[in-house]
Amino acid sequence: MATYSQTEKREMYELYISNNKNAARAAQEYQARRERVNEINVLAQVHVNPEGSTLNFARECGTSSTTVKRILKDNHYHDYKFKPVQTLYPGDGDRRVAFCRWLQIKLMADINYRRKIIWSDETTFTNSGIFNRKNKHYYATENPHLKQETRPQIRFHINVWCGILDDTIIGPFIIDGNLNSQKYLQLLETQLEDALDHLPLRYVRNLEGFQQDGTGPHNAALVTQYLNNRFPNNWIGTHGPVAWPPRSPCLNPLDYFFWGYLKNKVYYTPCQNMAELRERLNQACRSCSPHIIRKAVDEMNGRILKCLRQNGLQFEQ
Repeated sequence: MATYSQTEKREMYELYISNNKNAARAAQEYQARRERVNEINVLAQVHVNPEGSTLNFARECGTSSTTVKRILKDNHYHDYKFKPVQTLYPGDGDRRVAFCRWLQIKLMADINYRRKIIWSDETTFTNSGIFNRKNKHYYATENPHLKQETRPQIRFHINVWCGILDDTIIGPFIIDGNLNSQKYLQLLETQLEDALDHLPLRYVRNLEGFQQDGTGPHNAALVTQYLNNRFPNNWIGTHGPVAWPPRSPCLNPLDYFFWGYLKNKVYYTPCQNMAELRERLNQACRSCSPHIIRKAVDEMNGRILKCLRQNGLQFEQ
């Protein structure tokens, strides 16, 4: 049986009298008052702590989490999620604005310019992968008690370079061990050039530039000299004719699209050995359709506009 304070009992009695001793009407009015008080209390809690949980709100207001959820829904509150973004340092915003303005000018002269650049990056794939329990499920009429092994004691990994040109993937090129300037230069001079030789002629005819980020081996003098000769006045990098803004994965289609796409494919189930990891990587690259790749590259137009609107600060959220 519910217990009431003297104040609550006094309020009930006054409602009973004001409703001509009609108990049903008095009870309805009392319930409506309680709901309004609950609503005010819950909304006040949300205003003070918008990151709180419904369970905490319910505990603070002396009501149920179901009631809290209903009040939030009735008042058009939504459970928005935080978006992880890259940490920026002082001066990064200015460098991002300068790059976006340069690319914007290029796109005004040639709307397809973004498709004529080789966008490039490296990443690492491991056998431990990423197990996302929210995205992986299995429908059945009875619980099959599924499991997936994680955190293997024997670990292995491969470093990978990929490029995107228009609607095609260049690579993947496996990097033996850690990347250094000699390995990177060899990759550009042999593997990249060989891949370009095997592309349809239209890609080579349209090719105008090359992009790389500021990873240490990219900045070696021998790499800079090669790129100056191969893409004179038209390559993007830390020491290039066009400065690449550091800490800007939001402006590289490999970072904001392709690596995530690959890792979802490769890590769907654990890899048992290095050969299987490499094969899955190759299959995942081949599975990405030209339409999806070009759509990711074309997304650059909207991204540079958003970046400029935010004065070079984070805009993904």
